[in-house]
Amino acid sequence: MAKSPKKPVKAEPHQIVLILDDDEMVTEGLSLALARAGRTVITSNDLEGGELVVEWLHPSHVVSDVRLTGQFAYEGLDFIRFVKRQSPDTRIILMTGDAPDALQLEASERGAVGFLRKPFEVAELDSVLDMMAPYREGSSEWPEVMTIPLLDQVLESDFLSVDFQPIVRLESRDRLGYEALARYRSESPLRNPEILFKYAERKHRVADLEIACIRNSLRLSPALPGRLPLFLNTHPEVFAAGGRFVDGVVEAAEKGKIDYNRIVFEITEQASLASGRKALDTIAKLKGLGVRFAFDDVGIAYSHLPFMDEIRPSFLKISQHFGTGFEKDSTRTKIVRNVLALANDFGCELILEGIEEEATAAAAIDLGIKYGQGFFFARPAEASAFAGS
Repeated sequence: MAKSPKKPVKAEPHQIVLILDDDEMVTEGLSLALARAGRTVITSNDLEGGELVVEWLHPSHVVSDVRLTGQFAYEGLDFIRFVKRQSPDTRIILMTGDAPDALQLEASERGAVGFLRKPFEVAELDSVLDMMAPYREGSSEWPEVMTIPLLDQVLESDFLSVDFQPIVRLESRDRLGYEALARYRSESPLRNPEILFKYAERKHRVADLEIACIRNSLRLSPALPGRLPLFLNTHPEVFAAGGRFVDGVVEAAEKGKIDYNRIVFEITEQASLASGRKALDTIAKLKGLGVRFAFDDVGIAYSHLPFMDEIRPSFLKISQHFGTGFEKDSTRTKIVRNVLALANDFGCELILEGIEEEATAAAAIDLGIKYGQGFFFARPAEASAFAGS
């Protein structure tokens, strides 16, 4: 007798409320008062953090101050338009201590559905949130309150840490080295590294975040077995920082007692090396110290291949986008084979990322690829997890 199909579990409606105000006391007080089951409150004290929340989660509601940086700035009005572009059905409530009729009219015309004059009763805001709330799916595992910390708080926090993932010699399974992966260990959207680095980009402080991550990577690496190379993801923009970036690397290496020839900077595909000569001069200075380079995620987004002759990377890395199960797809197999030929032509070693099965490792060996990385060998973990291996 055939079983009757199970009824689909209906997702529960969930409010996701972003509170944006440059006063931490305001965001903290409102979040504690408004949080409840079926509602997640996310707070941000700067515009860039608020923008990321809107792009990432498309909140059901945004509660924003009109003025975020000064007496005569009305960023809250411009933020309405940003929210409406990213998430048209999000309901926006503005709050301010100064609410002339013209300001309220402008906010309404841009798409705000509520306007609260400070100080106001939390119950008043609570009732507005429950009116015509757009549908969002949520999870009972979500915390009721999440906070986007300011970037300076991130850089100074012990929550900013690093995981490591081994890179192995495919035939012997011996380790070539370890890739360091930035982590922000907190109940915050910034625990997603992609969002963390987008936040730093919008604050125009990628170099500050990269230097902090490099410092942590070199500080924690002595817990790894052996004195193997350390592969450090590096946003292309940091090389435009010139001497400040070089000094940060030197300071971190000397403090961690790390030989420069163990450091391999993986230049990621997050942006182009558009700064040209200055970036290349920075790279030349680092190479002069003994630092090596790799091109990461070759072919995914921006291509650094025009700089092959000038940078002469020691490694090319094929991303998991092409690497995972490449042997099952003729197009990806051709791409992997072509990048291998390019690496051979320039005297680089090739590392295949995203290996999740024995069959993929075997196919890579058959092509002549020496090195690989992926969940099949080990998942990213803290340095202590590899101490006895």
